[in-house]
Amino acid sequence: MDKFYAFLNKLFLLLGLIGFIVAIIEKLGGFGVMGLFPLSYLRFSGMCLLFVIAISLYQQTAKKQPQKKRKR
Repeated sequence: MDKFYAFLNKLFLLLGLIGFIVAIIEKLGGFGVMGLFPLSYLRFSGMCLLFVIAISLYQQTAKKQPQKKRKR
């Protein structure tokens, strides 16, 4: 499960950074693609980075909790 969360963490971080770069390029160029303007990309980047923070916090708390031994 840790690999899955690590993958999601990297994916959302990458998507957030790409969205941020696209927003800067569109803001400097002064145009919109498919009816989306730079603020839309910045909001998307913000949501992706919030997911990255939430996933990272979950991973840290999951590592700190002791594992319960199963009774057979």
